[in-house]
Amino acid sequence: MESLDLPEGVGSEVVATTHLETHVLTSGPEDGIPVLFVHGNASSSRFFDETLAALASRYRGLAPDLRGYGDSETKPLDAMRGLRDFSDDLHELVLAFGLDNFHLVGSSAGGSVAMQYTMHPSSVVASLVLMDPVSPYGFGGTKDNGGTPCWPDFTGSGGGTANPEFVSRLEANDRTRTPTPPETS
Repeated sequence: MESLDLPEGVGSEVVATTHLETHVLTSGPEDGIPVLFVHGNASSSRFFDETLAALASRYRGLAPDLRGYGDSETKPLDAMRGLRDFSDDLHELVLAFGLDNFHLVGSSAGGSVAMQYTMHPSSVVASLVLMDPVSPYGFGGTKDNGGTPCWPDFTGSGGGTANPEFVSRLEANDRTRTPTPPETS
């Protein structure tokens, strides 16, 4: 992990859990009221570094890098589980920090991870704050409140936005070059 050049009052550590090694930004006293911040897709814990620095002194801020993001360990995800791998990782981190009642904040896909976390049988959160979340079941297409997939193979809806050349080359396992963008009219 390279030097992060963090704001004053924000620390950085790696926490080993039964799932993976998770990088976490921290702030505030260890006995402060815990607030756990979960970043979105194409982001990292750095999304919250200024927020962590600005927290009142009575709070303990924790912002992990999700699996494969920032400086956390990269491990495969089971696409058939939606965001549950991230949620399970979060649960292991909560156990590692010994949190039994905390505030949970999630941004974008992190909001969806946070919602999925609250569905965990042993989750106890004091509050849940969501910032522009997607479905708690992930990016794939679901059709009801229970997260029933639209398709038997759990593929996403895609909304018809995929480049047809990309799809055919993916099916052929062709990774030789970037597909050309489709022409627009």
